[in-house]
Amino acid sequence: MKNFIAKYYPIFINIYTFWMLYMLFFAYNRGVVNPENYYIRPYPFQSIKYVLSSYSNWDIYKNIIGNIVCFIPYGFLGLLYPKLKNYGWLFLTFFIAINFIEFSQYFFNRGFAELDDVILNTLGMTIGFLFYKRIFKI
Repeated sequence: MKNFIAKYYPIFINIYTFWMLYMLFFAYNRGVVNPENYYIRPYPFQSIKYVLSSYSNWDIYKNIIGNIVCFIPYGFLGLLYPKLKNYGWLFLTFFIAINFIEFSQYFFNRGFAELDDVILNTLGMTIGFLFYKRIFKI
């Protein structure tokens, strides 16, 4: 199992990253809505509270759980970059990258810049890192 993951992870993460960028910038009719409807949500748990109070169970799954699960594969980046076997470096690198993506969505009118997404995505990466540590005994 370990060898399989280590061998195919570079191919998988590259394809997965292109797919994720497509989903984050072009899927779900991004850019179709009036640009004035896009904004920054800078307060923690603001959109999570909104989703929990006003959406159906499917939307909760899609938004909250999806923002966690979709970023689990990035916890394995230590396979590609040895420096990222250290959680501190992985956290810093991921945190900068995910903030860049969130604010790019806002800047290019492709979505909201939400602190909650940064928190949930980072949680997903952290869960992935814990799996990575367990599998590779780091």
